Amino acid sequence: MKTKVLVVVFDGCRPDALAQAHTPQLDALWQTGAYTWSAQSVMPSITLPAHMSMWRGVKPETHGTHTNVFNTATAAYPSAFEVAHRANRSTALFYSWEQLRDLSSPGHLMMSYCRAAQASDDGTDEMVVSAAAAYLIAEQPDLAFVYCGDTDLIGHDFGWMSDPYIATIERLDQALGGLLNALARAQVREHYTLLFLSDHGGHDHDHGTDAMEDMTIPWFLNGPQIRRGYALQQPVNLIDTAATIAYLLDVPRPAVWDGQPVLEAFVD
Repeated sequence: MKTKVLVVVFDGCRPDALAQAHTPQLDALWQTGAYTWSAQSVMPSITLPAHMSMWRGVKPETHGTHTNVFNTATAAYPSAFEVAHRANRSTALFYSWEQLRDLSSPGHLMMSYCRAAQASDDGTDEMVVSAAAAYLIAEQPDLAFVYCGDTDLIGHDFGWMSDPYIATIERLDQALGGLLNALARAQVREHYTLLFLSDHGGHDHDHGTDAMEDMTIPWFLNGPQIRRGYALQQPVNLIDTAATIAYLLDVPRPAVWDGQPVLEAFVD
């Protein structure tokens, strides 16, 4: 199949936090899409290793990035951005954590927008989402990634499942609603299949372990060819994300990727 793809990540967002928070936008996505509350991250359950696995289709023990410092050997495993670009699909990245610059090797992004957060809850994520909305409406890239980091920052500052953490999820849900409403007004929303997920969870004031609280993440697909209100039965791992993106874009999946497309989510 071929569709445009919009990937949205709330860093460090636990599924049970979504159950507590008031999130009408995310609720609408899973209630009218295919979803699982028990997808699994990778070890170590840390942001950069997880994102390298998410976009490069292999686990950290394969790609070699085990900390929040990029290992150049990881570039041997092409990211979904690179795969899309080589198949003449346009690509865009919007993010608030500068270390994500290595999600794609140079020359494979039509747009790369980073506004690095200086502190938690400083409005940076909202500016990133606003920039993404304007670009998506104007340029309609085939593959776009919007990353929001405040959930992770607040988790570290105040604790996972704390009141400020839940409030941050609600605030980012509002920002996501603004993005989706803007796309709908511009008659662009229907062109995109949306994939929402997190990279890892967290406990107390940290993450990185193999504890259930750190490893369990939400994973939602919503779009015209996606089952509606369907709870996925198959196990979903973070590394399946890249393969699912490639399937949506109708581009070849690299043989070096271990992840598989989550075909159960699709109508056919």
